[in-house]
Amino acid sequence: MSIYNFETWDVFTDRKFAGNQLAVVMDAEGLSTEQMQTITREFNLAETAFVLPPKDPAHTARLRIFTPGYEMPFAGHPTIGSSIAIARARGLSGDIRLELNAGLFSVHVSADEDRGEAAFINPNLPAETGAAPKTELIEAALSLPAGSIDMGNHQPRKVGAGVNFIYVRATLENVKNAKVDSAAWDALALDETVGVYLYADGGDARDASYHVRMFAPGAGIMEDPATGAAAAGFPGQLIRAGALKEGEQTLLIEQGFEMGRPSQIFATVQVDKGAVQSVKIGGKAVHMQTGQLFV
Repeated sequence: MSIYNFETWDVFTDRKFAGNQLAVVMDAEGLSTEQMQTITREFNLAETAFVLPPKDPAHTARLRIFTPGYEMPFAGHPTIGSSIAIARARGLSGDIRLELNAGLFSVHVSADEDRGEAAFINPNLPAETGAAPKTELIEAALSLPAGSIDMGNHQPRKVGAGVNFIYVRATLENVKNAKVDSAAWDALALDETVGVYLYADGGDARDASYHVRMFAPGAGIMEDPATGAAAAGFPGQLIRAGALKEGEQTLLIEQGFEMGRPSQIFATVQVDKGAVQSVKIGGKAVHMQTGQLFV
């Protein structure tokens, strides 16, 4: 029997019992892929991260990320939460580098006794990666009224920045009332796509840019309280919709309100000559638990 230390964090929030829950298994060397997947299902959170020695000793750590359904090449709240957990455990601050399956991520991090803040630059710029499902299928899958999806500049698109999502715009009322219809969901046939990112302009917070929800039953996540990877791809949808201006801008994206786990994600986007040049995703996290796994 081997013993592995773990921590849990509430990510994309500055208070406990909000944001997106994350388990971080520290010093996970020795665990097989199958064991990591089994441990992830045991925690039964949206994602669990495993900290490993880096392949390049010049980097801080290697990170593997799993949902209950499968391994992810990259995910936002595990990148933020794990960076803070690593910084807290090792007494680090400033810039660190994490090796993920989707590339090398530069993260600026600060942490103290029980909380921290981090922001990463995604090495994968957002790009349209394929066709979105038919509108009527999306409406059925999310129990939306017929004709409620924006089919103008914000028409549904499949966009990815390391992982793919379907981006769909509706009114704030329809976003808040959406609900997965399990019988209709399979018809979406989301091949190599995590889920559907449903968004509306504005939100509950006075300074919110967008109110969003993300549904991913295929990943074992009926709904996610905060989805940093989708926020990283979101500028790819917005630039095609003509919703981003030239220069640098920071978007406040709120999520998780319908789940009772309000979250805030900051996306800083640099646009030059009508193209997205960089995306930085930032947020806070709060330490919740420390424990041991007996494997």
